[in-house]
Order: sequence, then structure tokens, then C-alpha cells
Amino acid sequence: MTVMSDPHPRHAANAPAMYLAVLQFVFLSTWTVYAIYLPELLQSVGVARSWTAWLLLADQVLFAVCDVLAGFAADRAFRLYGRVGTWVVGATVASCLAFLLLPWLAGTGGGAWRAPVFLALTAVWAITSSALRAPVFAMLSRHVPPPQVPAVAGLALAGMALAGAVAPYLGVTLKGLDPRLPFAVSSLALLALAAGLVRAERALRATPSPQGEALAASAAAPGLVFPVIAVAALAFQILFGINAAPRYLRDAAPAALPWLMPVFWIGFNVAVFSVGPLARRLGSARAFAAACLVGAVGATAGAWLPGLAAATAGQMLAGLGWGAALAAAFGLSADCARAAKPGREATMTGLLFAMLALATLVRIATAALGLPQQAHWATILVALPILAWMAAGLASRSWRSTSAPARST
Repeated sequence: MTVMSDPHPRHAANAPAMYLAVLQFVFLSTWTVYAIYLPELLQSVGVARSWTAWLLLADQVLFAVCDVLAGFAADRAFRLYGRVGTWVVGATVASCLAFLLLPWLAGTGGGAWRAPVFLALTAVWAITSSALRAPVFAMLSRHVPPPQVPAVAGLALAGMALAGAVAPYLGVTLKGLDPRLPFAVSSLALLALAAGLVRAERALRATPSPQGEALAASAAAPGLVFPVIAVAALAFQILFGINAAPRYLRDAAPAALPWLMPVFWIGFNVAVFSVGPLARRLGSARAFAAACLVGAVGATAGAWLPGLAAATAGQMLAGLGWGAALAAAFGLSADCARAAKPGREATMTGLLFAMLALATLVRIATAALGLPQQAHWATILVALPILAWMAAGLASRSWRSTSAPARST
């Protein structure tokens, strides 16, 4: 990766942001591969398939805790050494090795030792993979002016959108395939990409620091900002993870789902590429509020208007809303770090990822408990994304912006 001399930090950070987008795509694809094969792998080591959902819940708990710890450790490394790339690559090596060993362990024959070793490897993978979330996004937020964080984060989030879009196709493509091959391919690809983090970080450190620029910081405390982000994330999880497929099946055949489910991610991708001007004009808090309200409109249209066209348009609009809201949420976390906790960008980003993990945990638990199959709960779950996004939008709409000098990084 070429070290750039662009006088505008946002433009200089675009290439590392696109690199991180590819990294996030491969990283999230490994999670998809893991979730697809987990029931089969559990059974092969003597654990009942019924434990799949509970292991996924445990993974999310580890993600939530370790994202915060990884962010704290990254901030300490930034203060002491001015860089974290080498540490992140080391953790990724451990993560990829644990992930690579999972399907090989499943094929080692009998033995009561296999189940605890399999669960231990899963825990190692979940813990070490946290290095690829908060620390790498904090690299970006430390080297661009605060109003431009949502735009640059949006570029990096494009990989997340692409991974979500191809997930249904992975499920179809990998069906019946020996898990050792996709686990090996995804592990080696992720390791190869992560090896470039040191160079990407060097490129970011070569960019001009955002000195002397005004900081548009949320006047709300982190204790309010992050719960509101969690509410918005829960709306996304319920809308897409639980409600989307049943809504489509009211008007479409099951065979059409792999083609319909990515519609949400198309809207998401459009939003993350275009949220920058909105966030720079309105500030992260108001951009987040507006995006949440757009998501609520999409959820309402998709849920209550009849026909496949309405369902598709609603998912597209909801994807637009959540994509813009998530990119703006990175701006909010950077604002909180610079205004309330100077030098805590990675910690605040870790808190953001922890909120996303907690929302995922609630969605998995909701499905595992069978709530979507209960009539009264099904009605509540249809309304929940609408109400949650409206509540998040209205709560953040009241946050004011304050001006503070940006510190040098």
C-alpha cells in the first residue's frame, strides 16, 4: 500500500479504509462459514445440535466483553507505542489457527476430550478475533477529522454489507461440502489480509493530523449514546434476522429468498458510501437520528403494506437507514472519545461493537426461545424495529453539538 501525501486526511485515509472493507468482508464471511457448519461440527465431537444456539450466544457474550477489552488494550498500545498493527496481526494469527483447527478436530475420531477442546478453540477464536474490530476501526478514527469519521468508516463498512449480501449464497454453495476446505480458505485469506495491517497503519500515520479543526461532539454522555446505539442495532437484528424472511414468504416462494434477502444490504451499501456529506452537514448525532427515522419508515412500509414490491422497497429503505445510522454511530463514538475521554478512540469503538454484539445476542436468544413462532410475540416482533428505530431517532435528535478544539493524534 502506497504511503500518501494527500493534504486532506479523509482522502489519505480512503485507501486504508477500502483495505479494511476487504478485511471486514473476509472476517465476517468466516463467521458465516462458522455458523453454517457449527451444528454439524458440534455433532461430530459428541455435542447435540440443540446446543448450537447457546454456543452462538456464548460467542456473542465473548465478543461483547472482548471488544471492550481489545479497545482498551489498543488505546494503551497507541499511547505507549503509537501503533497497534503488529499486536493485531499477532492476535489474528492465533484466531486463524484456532478457526482452522475446528473442522480438523471434528474429524479425529472418538474421544471424550474432543468436545472440551473444540469449545476451548471456539473461545480462543472468539476472543482473539476481537482484535479485528475495535482496534482496526480506531486506526481510522484517530487519523481523520471528527466530522469525516462517518464517511471513512462507511467505506470500511462496505465490506460488512457485502458479507451480509453473499451470506445466503454461501449457505447454498457450501451445503454438503467438506468443512475443512472453506475453513482453510477463509482462515488463510483472512491471515493474508491481516498481514497488511502494519503497512496500512504506517500509511495512516503518514497522513497529516487533524489539528486545529473544530470538533462537533455529542453533548450526550457515553452512558446514553451507546444504549441508544444498542436499541437501533436491535431494530436491525429483529427486522433483518427474524422478520425479513417470513415477510418475503407471504408473497414469494422459498427458492426466491437468496435473491431477496440481499436487498437490505444493497440499501445498506448505498448508504455507507453516501453518508459522508450528510454527517458533515448535520453532525454525527443528527445524521444518526435522521437515519434511524428513515429505517423506521422502511420497517413500517415493509411490514404493513401488501405485496412483494412493498416488502422489497421496505427492506431497501430500512437498509439505507441502518447503513447511514451505523456509519454515523462510528462518528458518535469518536465524538465521545475526543470530547469526554481523550485518547480513548479504540475503547469507545469497542463499546460500539459490544452494543452490536449484545443486539445480536438478543436476536439469537429470541429465535432460540421460539418467540417468533408464538402469535402474540410475532406481532410484537413486527412492531419492535419500528418502535426501536423511532425511539433511537427521537432520543438522538435532542442531542446538541458543542465545539471543542480537536487534539493532535
